Amino acid sequence: MMRQVIIYVVLLCLAVTACSRKNKENPYDDWNGTVKGPGIADKPVDPNTIQGLHKNIFKPTCANSGCHDGNFEPDFRSIESSYNSLVGRNVTNLDPANPQYKRRVEPGDPGSSMLLHRILNFIPGTQGKMPLSTDPGSDWPSKKDEYIQNIQKWISDGANDQAGNSPSATDFIPQAAGMLVFADGSGTPLTRTGYNPVILPAGTMNVRIMVAYTDDKTPVQQFGNTNINFSLNPRSYDSTVSAMVKESQSFSGTGIMGTGVVYWHSITLPVSELGTTGDVVWVRTETSDNVNGNIYIPSSLSSFNTKKYFAIKLE
Repeated sequence: MMRQVIIYVVLLCLAVTACSRKNKENPYDDWNGTVKGPGIADKPVDPNTIQGLHKNIFKPTCANSGCHDGNFEPDFRSIESSYNSLVGRNVTNLDPANPQYKRRVEPGDPGSSMLLHRILNFIPGTQGKMPLSTDPGSDWPSKKDEYIQNIQKWISDGANDQAGNSPSATDFIPQAAGMLVFADGSGTPLTRTGYNPVILPAGTMNVRIMVAYTDDKTPVQQFGNTNINFSLNPRSYDSTVSAMVKESQSFSGTGIMGTGVVYWHSITLPVSELGTTGDVVWVRTETSDNVNGNIYIPSSLSSFNTKKYFAIKLE
């Protein structure tokens, strides 16, 4: 009998609750999913800032498929990647007739910034002026002169980041400065042609590799641990790494841009650990300036020219 009473009470409570819900207004009874609210208009962006340059130029014109879409630097996919791969960053290809262009963007100096030089001039040996092509959504052809003025103004004003900070307030990641290769204890590095791999002579038993870096704030000799690994495929590296030695004294030699640089890191190992005759061995290093995380040089975004430079061909 008691069980029947309990069941009756529960059923009564459920019925009362259901009735009370029916008496309450459902806020979604009249909702129409096809009606859209007013759109939010884009806020105006100063065209002379990195935000404006990215919105008006880099994203619609330069980050198109197969170009600066993350396949290589400069990387124009986002405001941050645009800024970090432009300001103070070493150029990939020099202009032999104008060696003063060493940085993609030289803050405060449009006349020394390769970004503008590539837009305004054809450099022999390249595919042409930038941009090489434009997608249908780009208004670069009709607004080219205006956009070039925006770029010049941004650089002249110091090339500030999206928060308005000057480059001096930013600690950039280390950059590649050069690689030298020595055969069998020689004190003279092997020569190379342009960005082509270093040719290691047949019969070489041991090889010494030196790598140079540059950094905007941290002296290279104060870098953290620096490692190196090798591959027969420039697009894939395994996890096997070897520690490089930080020298007690630097070595001065030619760098990636043909100028003198200082080398602090080296490793010496048997050629047999690199590969066999005919192999092209691709070199990658990992280092840190103790501010940014570990950085791979060359990175996955580095141009193929840079990857070729960091390679050794075994004869």
